Amino acid sequence: MKKRIVFQFLFVLIVSAAALKSAIFDKPGVGLKNFDIDSISLRDVTFLFEIKLKNPYPVGLRLEDVGFVFKIDGNQVFKTRTPKGLTVKARGSTVTPVLVNLVYEDIMRLVKNYSSRDYLDCRIDVDIVIPLPKAVRSIKRDITFDYTVRKKIPALKPGFSVVDFTVTAPSVDEIKRSLARAGRRNLDPEKVLSMVKGVISGRKTSSAVDLAGLDIPITVSFDAEVRNDTRAQIKFQDLAYDFTINGVKVFGGTSRAIVNEGARSIIRVTNTFSSKMLGSSVVKMFDRRKGSYRLEGHSNIRFPEKIKSGPLKLAFRESGTFKLK
Repeated sequence: MKKRIVFQFLFVLIVSAAALKSAIFDKPGVGLKNFDIDSISLRDVTFLFEIKLKNPYPVGLRLEDVGFVFKIDGNQVFKTRTPKGLTVKARGSTVTPVLVNLVYEDIMRLVKNYSSRDYLDCRIDVDIVIPLPKAVRSIKRDITFDYTVRKKIPALKPGFSVVDFTVTAPSVDEIKRSLARAGRRNLDPEKVLSMVKGVISGRKTSSAVDLAGLDIPITVSFDAEVRNDTRAQIKFQDLAYDFTINGVKVFGGTSRAIVNEGARSIIRVTNTFSSKMLGSSVVKMFDRRKGSYRLEGHSNIRFPEKIKSGPLKLAFRESGTFKLK
């Protein structure tokens, strides 16, 4: 009985090994299902590669890694390999997205006439390495698939600044409504307005009223100026943003008040923040008449079809300093 079980086990093992060796002639199916620009910012561009892998073998298969070589106008700019780890089950298939980021500063160092360009020719050489099952490695250890894709990208050499930063005090009626909502009708709206103006102007005021304990709207407006020092024109349609002052997020929203003038765009931002935000960081801005900012968000833009067939979100991650008017 034991001999029969051992014989059956050996028979299955031999048949399985034979099946694996015969399956070596059925190569794994590998392809780029999709390749496109995933996202873009004023500093970099991110590409999306969707890699489809089909496993013809009766055992699981692991994708070793994927290599990328980026060339701009024939100059190698960037080279990288992805981490290992993608596994495909026996006789299964999967599609995995891979994102690779290319930084514009690296491109500027190689393209001599960069400022006079509008679009750049990007060539990407891709190699995908598939290790074969152990049972057939005596025949071949792995299989490499090579692909070349091309894409035009806009030449970006940006400048960003926040100018004409203005803070406006609320009206007496706005203060009255705020005091009513807070149940503080005993306070004099005129005196509260005087206090708000004192803070905004940077004057030292003393009062028993804590403005940060109220919810009084204070209006802020500024221009976000975006400049691109190449021939590529970026036409912004809107700007969704969060705005931070001296490390504190003060307000956020969306602006569609945009003027595109060739290589320069002016995005007008008007918003309000609550007096509850008048902590030490924000008050310091009024005292010093300047502050540090961070603007994060995105704008929907359109490029020619050769760049992107549909709308693309351009991400903003900008920081700097501003002065109060």
